[in-house]
Amino acid sequence: MPSGYIFYEDNDKVGIITFNSNNDKTGLLEQTWILNKNVVPHVAIDTGEDKNICGNCKHRGKVLSLDDAIQYAHTLKPHKRRALLKRVETKRTKGLNSINVDRKCYVKTFQAPLSVWKSYKKGNYEKISLQKLSKLLTFRSVRVGSYGDPAVIPNEVWDKMLSRTLGNTGYTHQWQKCEQRYSRFNMASVDSLEEKRQANKLGFRTFRTRLASEPIESDEVICPSDKVARKGRKLVPCADCMMCSGTSSKVKKNIAIIIH
Repeated sequence: MPSGYIFYEDNDKVGIITFNSNNDKTGLLEQTWILNKNVVPHVAIDTGEDKNICGNCKHRGKVLSLDDAIQYAHTLKPHKRRALLKRVETKRTKGLNSINVDRKCYVKTFQAPLSVWKSYKKGNYEKISLQKLSKLLTFRSVRVGSYGDPAVIPNEVWDKMLSRTLGNTGYTHQWQKCEQRYSRFNMASVDSLEEKRQANKLGFRTFRTRLASEPIESDEVICPSDKVARKGRKLVPCADCMMCSGTSSKVKKNIAIIIH
């Protein structure tokens, strides 16, 4: 089997599925990547072009001109100021005119997303029909949006390719603006109880990050891969849990995890 396929492509972005990825947290889930077609992933972060694939996610950070970034650096504590100024000079030597600051997304785009993007540019991935892909994914589990927000790809694409799977995990920060039908396969990623309640009213189950001091609500359960809440008990990988599959999950409660 090829290492992956192109399952979606438009003028500025591409959806790619890769196989046989296994890490301690997710377990064996087939991975899907939503990438800018013509911009290197970590460069897109510094130019703001990651909006094509991540929408208005609050964890994207903000893009500043290099001159504005220098001014911003002088408002920071010494160690953070030094780090940002060093980054500014690195971007300048690479010919960039802007830089991303305060990014909170956990995805390191210079790792797996960059590797997948390079393989795509080399022509290593063939296009595959959704009908063929759905058959290929029979009795497999899929991670929707390993990088990139699932809501930037038409929902019909996910409907067709996931129709025969054992299940999926999926998260969207676009729950306030995307169609409710995205809730079938995706959790609404929220960062407060207010957002949780808003998303629930819109028909989404939620995946909420919380402080250790914040209790969970009666309609929430703790993520079984939450290192702090599990208190030394064995963590359950996503592939064995599969609660984060939107409204298609047999579990109807919302999920909460302590910020880490």
